[in-house]
Amino acid sequence: MELTPRLQDIIEILKVKGEVNVQDLALQLKVSPKTAKGYVRELERLGYASMDESGNIKLALDNSNQIEKILKIVEIHDGQIERLRKEIEELRKELHELKKRRNPKELKR
Repeated sequence: MELTPRLQDIIEILKVKGEVNVQDLALQLKVSPKTAKGYVRELERLGYASMDESGNIKLALDNSNQIEKILKIVEIHDGQIERLRKEIEELRKELHELKKRRNPKELKR
């Protein structure tokens, strides 16, 4: 997903300052604190930033750590993923057989 220019601006601010309060961010962006908080919540949802109870915002883990997290999740669920792949292949074969029985002439083309 591509970030909006406003969200990119906030990330740049956080890169430069390291940490900023939601009130200060609102002043810098010339928006209400409520609007600034909404932007930060979107960045949190996307995994780019985090905000503590006091309204202090900082960048979330860097992308390499996020990739490591994703790889660990995939590793944890690898058995389930493989089972689902096999199930999908079986369903494809079953669908092919059903189509073959239903209209054998079409499959020969």
